[in-house]
Amino acid sequence: MTRKKDWFINLNESSKSRVHFADNSILTAEGIRRVAFKRKDGKDIVVEEVLFVPGMKTNLLSLGQLLEKRFFMRMDNNCLKVFDKY
Repeated sequence: MTRKKDWFINLNESSKSRVHFADNSILTAEGIRRVAFKRKDGKDIVVEEVLFVPGMKTNLLSLGQLLEKRFFMRMDNNCLKVFDKY
């Protein structure tokens, strides 16, 4: 989830939903689609089904969803590194 609208590729703003958080707050997701990130080698990697939530204060990344999509993670020195399958 992110509030950064300019990160999206072909944002589908007709898909709206409510997001419930652990502190019982609720925000509206005002779209869903893909977000592209640059890998260290300069190639793009695309993450699917990212929610556009304008009311977010910070980005949220679901490690479980990334694992389902065949990404893998490593944590060293309080730094989380996410790798794609390539």
